[in-house]
Amino acid sequence: MLQFYFLSIVTNVLGGFALSFDTIGDRFTGLSSLGELFEKNRTRMILGIIAIVFGVFKLLSVTKGDIPVVGDLIPALSGIAIGITLTVESYKQRSDVTTPAVERIDNVFVRNKSLIGIIGIVVGVLHFLFPTVLFL
Repeated sequence: MLQFYFLSIVTNVLGGFALSFDTIGDRFTGLSSLGELFEKNRTRMILGIIAIVFGVFKLLSVTKGDIPVVGDLIPALSGIAIGITLTVESYKQRSDVTTPAVERIDNVFVRNKSLIGIIGIVVGVLHFLFPTVLFL
């Protein structure tokens, strides 16, 4: 479905920007008002959940002329990684309770959030520009 294709691009770019704003915001001062929107914990949690949902749906849905699952594998995995990072980061800020699973996810995803964000932006832009490339 083309809707999931477009929403996958949007969530990858917005989620990537939310994660990497600390790094990118210094270089692009005009985006500071958009960055302030992503500073809110609730917005980050909602965007994270949406990114996970669209990442999973992107794995399951097939665009016409594309190969099932493999056709959009990288954008789907990027969306899921962005969603997990945003969700766990928001959860850790709101909650005092931590579990070993949350700590492992924090060590892998949240500590590398700028890298995951920049990769998400690049994958979203490439997915938009080259819609028929395998894995993208």
